[in-house]
Formats: sequence, structure tokens, C-alpha cells
Amino acid sequence: MAAQNDNSGAAIGACKPGRLVFNGNMGSPHTFMQRVQPWLHQARPDGASPQVLLVTAAWADGEYGESALRDALNQADVASDWQGGFDQRIRNLGVWHLQQEFLEKRPAVAAIVQELADVQEATRRFYVDKTAFHAQRIREAVKYAKSRLGDEFRLGALPEQPRDDLRPETTLDGPQLLSRALARELTHDLADLVGNDLRMMQVLAENEQTLAVRSGMRFDPLWQQLQRVLNDRILWADALFLPGGEPDALLNALRFFDLKPALQETLRRGATFFSISAGSLVLCERMIIYDNFSSDPSRREFRLWDQGLGLIGGLQILPHCMDRIHTDDGDNLAYLARRFSTHLCVGLNEESFLLVEPSKPAATAIGRNDGVYVFGPSGIKQRYDFGADVPLR
Repeated sequence: MAAQNDNSGAAIGACKPGRLVFNGNMGSPHTFMQRVQPWLHQARPDGASPQVLLVTAAWADGEYGESALRDALNQADVASDWQGGFDQRIRNLGVWHLQQEFLEKRPAVAAIVQELADVQEATRRFYVDKTAFHAQRIREAVKYAKSRLGDEFRLGALPEQPRDDLRPETTLDGPQLLSRALARELTHDLADLVGNDLRMMQVLAENEQTLAVRSGMRFDPLWQQLQRVLNDRILWADALFLPGGEPDALLNALRFFDLKPALQETLRRGATFFSISAGSLVLCERMIIYDNFSSDPSRREFRLWDQGLGLIGGLQILPHCMDRIHTDDGDNLAYLARRFSTHLCVGLNEESFLLVEPSKPAATAIGRNDGVYVFGPSGIKQRYDFGADVPLR
């Protein structure tokens, strides 16, 4: 693969803090660029046209099928600068192809990668079975409680932590005793779900560390050379676009070359990240997906899928919000917020845009055609429209 002429020092002079613009599931590149154009042209402090890096590894073998994105950027007044057969203003990170190039040349490493992928898949299957059981049990318990106790029984009104130190109450009537018993069971089931997630996170971290130790690839001159190329491309950029697709391909390629530090550094230097759907998920500390393809509708749940890159902390982005979340069901919202209680659950739609400034920290709704939706443990949905500050906690 021919190397582009990189200039890793280009972004060093940027002094303004970096920002991230998250979108739920915009499908049209041209519409997306129209919506984010004001923030795109603020990506350089001197007002010049930004240097743009496309991170399209989520498209797997279609990583370089970027013509629609490039055209959209051109129409948003980011003009291409073709020199020597390469666009010097709009570049592609090309991380997926470099990963495949390395694995083809190092079959022993490729074998370890495949072995650990098989372990991870088996672990996930076991994890999914456990979480599906607990999730279904919670939903059935809430449904039963409402049938016996009425709509006054709300998941969002229950204690957020299990309590086993409750003293016997001999003055309670039958409905009160039933409510107390169901509340105890539900809070324990939710705690079990959270515990399952923590254990899954430990397994994922162990797999990642095992790959580095067993393969020794980070001491391989070829791996080091390719990583330098990728780091230079990232640090060159004023604006980085992660337009979605298959999150596994994107996350695995970025982690394979240990690119999180370079991404954090270019953000620190002032770069702006623009992400859609899977791209937004990958930037969070945890990647939470919706199992939309299960043949059993009762198993279609949000679940922890992998560790994210963690460029933002405290926020859990949930794209395709209205398509996948029953946002008018307070019990469902309370379930999601408590299930993923370590982070603030933020739902984004096609026209939802959230600007996050980690250095402050602050978040602002910037979509003019839809809001940003925040779900709390009480089951209340808050909508934040254009210009509104979104409280991070």
C-alpha cells in the first residue's frame, strides 16, 4: 500500500480544547455534513479549511469506499487537495487494511487473533444467555406486579441498590408485603445484571492483554512501523469522521494497533471528532448494542458488547433511539438507566446531535430537528433541544 505524505506535527499548534459531535443514525453523508458544517469549519483555530481524517474501518473490506463522504465534504466547502495521486486534505486512516496486511505477513499472530476471537465469541454466548434470563425475569416480574398492584408499582420508584437489612414489618397488608417482596427480588436481579457486565468487561480486558503478551507483536518492527504511520495520520488531523458500520471491525482494528493514546492526544490538541451510530458507540467506555437480529424477540435486548475506547467518560450513547427503545415506557427507561448505571444513558436519533467538550466537561444539544434524550433511574425521559446544556450527572 502506498503511503500518503503525513505531517504529524500539523495539529500540535492547536490550543483550543477538542470536541466530539455525536449523532444517532444519520444515513446520508451529504445531510450529515450539512448539519455539522458549522462545527466542521471551527475545527481549526485559524479558520482555515480543516485537515480531515476518515476512519471507515467499520466498513471492513469497503474501507476505501469513501467517495460519497469526500463529495459531501467538498460540498461542505472542504476542498480536496490532490497531489501525487493522493488527497492531501481528506485522508483515510486505512487501519483495517493495514491490520490485514500485518496478519497476512505474520500468520502466527493471525492464529492467536482467531483463537482469542473464538474464546470471546463463546464467552459472549454464555453471557448473553445469562443476561437474557435476568432481563426476561425482570420484565415478567414488573408485568406481574402491575397486574396485582396496579400502575402505582414502578421500577423507577424502587431502591437503586438491593437491601437485605430490612426489618420484618408485621403491620403491612397483603399488597404492601407483595410490593416489598417483588421490590427486593427486582433490585437483586438488576444488581446481578450489572455484576454480569463487570465480569464480561474483565474477560474482554484479559483477552486484549493476552493478545499483546502471547504474540509479542508490539516488539515486531513491522507492527511498530505501521503503528507510526497510523499515529502520524491521527495526529495530523483537525477533524476525524467515524461514520458507523460494523463496530467490531472498527474497534478491533483500532485496538490492534493501540491507537487510543493517539486519538486521546489529537483530541487534547484540539481536534473535533464527528461520529455516527457505531462510530459513536466505539468512542464510549462501553459499547452497548441492541440485538436486533435475534430470531427470538424476547432476547432482543441492549447488552454490553465490548470495551470502547473511552474517549468520553460518564456517557453511554444509545443510537437509533426511537427505533429501539420504548421511550414512553417509564419502566423500560428505568431498567436501561439502572442496567447501565455507571454511565448517563443518552438516546440519539437520526436528527439528534450532541456536542461534548471533555475539557470542561460540558455537553450541548445541537440538532435543530430533534432533541437529545436522557434517561434516568427514575424512568423519567428528559428531552434537550437545540442550544440546551445536557447535564452530565
